[in-house]
Amino acid sequence: MQRVLIADSLEVYRLNGYGAVEIGRHRFHHPGREQEGVGEAKFVMVWRLNNGEWKITRVLSYDHAAARD
Repeated sequence: MQRVLIADSLEVYRLNGYGAVEIGRHRFHHPGREQEGVGEAKFVMVWRLNNGEWKITRVLSYDHAAARD
C-alpha cells in the first residue's frame, strides 16, 4: 500500500506535555495494481515526544472512499 498526502490537507497541533496530533487526507493505491483504482481517506496520527525522540503512538485512517477528482 502506498499513501500520498493530499496537498494543503495537513494540520498539526501541539499537545502540551505529550507531543502533537497530525490530521489530514491521503490518497492510496497498491503499487503495480493501479487498474484497481485509487482511494482517499482521512487520517489522524498521535505523536509523542519523549527524551527528544518523536514516536507515533496511535494511527486512525477512516472515511475511506473512491478518489474524489
